Amino acid sequence: MNIRMLLMALVIAFVAACTAPKPMVRTDDYHKSEEPEKTEKTLNGLQLKALQLMNQQEFEQAILYLQRAIKVEPRNPLNWHYLAQNYWHLEDFVNCRAMIQRAVSYSQFDADLMRANEALLKQCSN
Repeated sequence: MNIRMLLMALVIAFVAACTAPKPMVRTDDYHKSEEPEKTEKTLNGLQLKALQLMNQQEFEQAILYLQRAIKVEPRNPLNWHYLAQNYWHLEDFVNCRAMIQRAVSYSQFDADLMRANEALLKQCSN
């Protein structure tokens, strides 16, 4: 699964969540990878560990890995987007919005990620 397909899955999951009656509907499938061996080529090890923790709903631990990933790659928009997702799951909407702003600032040339950021921002604003 290439990065565009992963991002498209994120967009679809968040659009689906936007139509739910409550903004707090959990969308656990948007960060799962069907083909981890291909994903490993595009994500660094810290991101992969964070995604595994997200799949296990261990959001606080995932945040720690993503913070480390940001120290390694501070301009990687996926690190910031995944961090925002974790804050959303923890219902920390202030940090969620702040992380989305950082993700947006680094993802200007990735239309799929920009749409995913916009969808997540709507969820954080409800």
